[in-house]
Amino acid sequence: MAASTDALASFEEKWSLAHPELPLALRFVHPQARPVVSALACLSHEVGLAAFRVVEVEVATGKLRWWAEELALLPSGQARHPLTQVLAGSSAMKQLPADTWTALIAGAFAQRDAAPARGLPDLIAGHARFHEPLGRIESAIYPALRRDIAAQAGALSRIVHESARLPECLTSERLPLPLDLLARHGLSRSDLGVASAQRDAALREHFAALWEAMKLLDSRGLSPLAAARLAADLQRCRRAARAEKPLESSAGNLDRLPLSALWACWRAARRMQPSV
Repeated sequence: MAASTDALASFEEKWSLAHPELPLALRFVHPQARPVVSALACLSHEVGLAAFRVVEVEVATGKLRWWAEELALLPSGQARHPLTQVLAGSSAMKQLPADTWTALIAGAFAQRDAAPARGLPDLIAGHARFHEPLGRIESAIYPALRRDIAAQAGALSRIVHESARLPECLTSERLPLPLDLLARHGLSRSDLGVASAQRDAALREHFAALWEAMKLLDSRGLSPLAAARLAADLQRCRRAARAEKPLESSAGNLDRLPLSALWACWRAARRMQPSV
C-alpha cells in the first residue's frame, strides 16, 4: 500500500504541473475518496497523453493498447499499474461494466484518427467520444454527477487546451479549430502556423465561441475537479477573446488558476458526496 501511495503521489506531482486544478480539487475531497479521485484524474491524463499529445503513431498506439489490456484486468483485481491498482481497490470502480473501460480506449483511439471538424459542434462531439466514458466512470464516484454536462465540459476544456497549444497541434497534424472558422477568415491550415492579424481574429472568435458554449453549462452537475477546470477555462477564454495576441494569452494562462476556480471547487465539493 505504501508503494502505491508513493507512486500515486508521483503522478499527482507530474500532472499538477500541467493541470493546477488537480491539487486544488484534491484539497476538497473526502480523505477516504481522495486516492480514487486522484487515480482516476491521473489515469485520464495518462490516456489523454497518448490520445492527444504523443506525436509518433506507433508509440501512441502501443501505449493505448497497453492501457486497454491494463484496464481489462482492473475488475479482476489483477491490475499492474499503480493507478489501476488504486482504482481496483474501489468497489465502485470494480463494478463498472467492462465496456465502460473499452469505450474510454476506443474514444482515445478516435482522437488519433479524427478528421478536421466542419464546425464547433462537430469539434465538441469528436472530443466528447473520449470524455463521455470518463463521465460514466466518474459518476461511479459521484452519483449526483450529470454525465452529459461532464462530457461537454471535458470536451470544451480539451478544445481550449488544444487551441492554446496550436503550434504543437499543427506539428502533430491535428487541427484544433473548425474548418468553417478558417473559411470565414480566409485561412488555410498552413496559415495557422504563421502569426498574422487574420489568425489573431480567428482565434479571438474561436475563444469567444468556446466561452459562450461553456457559459451555458450548469456547473452544479460537475465534480469539484471539473467545476474548477470550467471556471478556469471560462476566464482563459474570456481573456483570449479580448486579447491583442490571443494565442499568447491562452497559452500563458494554462498553468494558473483564477480565484473563481477556488470558489467553484468549494461549491461543487459541498454538492457532490463521493461514494467509493
